[in-house]
Amino acid sequence: MAELADALAGGASSRKGFGVQVPVRSPELTRKQHIQDGVFVRAISISAVGSADQLKVEEFLRPVSSNTSGEQLLIRVELAGINFFDIYQRRGERPMNFPGILGVEGIGTILESSVPLQNFKVGDRVGWAGGTKSYAEFLTLNEDQLIPLPVSISSAKLLPLLSQGLTAHFLATSSHVASSKTTALVTAASGGVGSVLIQLLRRAGARVIPVTSSHEKVERLKKLDFEHACTYTEMKERVSNLTKGLGVNVVYDSVGRETFNQTIELVGRRGDMVLYGAASGPVDPVNPLTLTRNSIYLSRPTLSDFVPTFAEKKERINDLVSALLSGALELTAIQTFTFEEAAQAHRLLESGMAGGKLAFTTE
Repeated sequence: MAELADALAGGASSRKGFGVQVPVRSPELTRKQHIQDGVFVRAISISAVGSADQLKVEEFLRPVSSNTSGEQLLIRVELAGINFFDIYQRRGERPMNFPGILGVEGIGTILESSVPLQNFKVGDRVGWAGGTKSYAEFLTLNEDQLIPLPVSISSAKLLPLLSQGLTAHFLATSSHVASSKTTALVTAASGGVGSVLIQLLRRAGARVIPVTSSHEKVERLKKLDFEHACTYTEMKERVSNLTKGLGVNVVYDSVGRETFNQTIELVGRRGDMVLYGAASGPVDPVNPLTLTRNSIYLSRPTLSDFVPTFAEKKERINDLVSALLSGALELTAIQTFTFEEAAQAHRLLESGMAGGKLAFTTE
């Protein structure tokens, strides 16, 4: 075990684990010994901007907790969520250091902490939706990045409530406060965030116009009692008919480049244009003068600004769980992938055909 201690206590880059830029092995130990003793862990790495084929499974030194910011707690990952933000980073549309490890969301267990914990304890199952390097068997985080989870609900049911659920929640309750007076148009309504958002809007009493890419998806939405569901080619006429030409109170657009110029035209007087994604690519720069038509409010919100404290995380996640338990929110079962299926998972999400939450399992 002396060799193991030496390996764990090696140079600064070794102690950071995932800070190591390439897989390394201690010459004193064989690969089998490393795996048995937990010195090495598996992760999905990416070396440069590119396609899903850039994702590779490699072995890295297991991270350890420290007093360094971002490394205070060691987490054993159970599920790692797969999100469009990961794809944005892989495509070079969001900043990232290469080579590196993708993934901002997951559920796991606190194994150790280098600092006193305020709201959690070692052994707690926790979630996160703003971490880094989640495509791994282990990672390190700070306590303020953690989301409290109820013990009575499975991780598979809770995972869609993190990035997607919390995003949908602040969109429906903060970016625009939905009510019975609201008419809302939602693009990508069959997607991860969209499918939750339309249900939360309906719970608030809003009239919802879900927009999706195919007639098959429209029919599925109508079977869920979203009678105003339509395709992108139909949405202008649908909005005009339902609002008598006045436009909607709020548009939630996560598609971006391909839809923005169309959807902003559907916002009514003093309405909200909420751009919260860029699945088709980033939107071109907007001339503020275009907002003078109907005095439109344009926002580009991000989740981190709506869950800055433990109290707000807890309040939002508890409200989502309440909606789930009451039946107001129904979720499609998650689809899980092994690390070796990383490219397949990314391609599925990019295709728009996922139909629910995707995740990597480390079991």
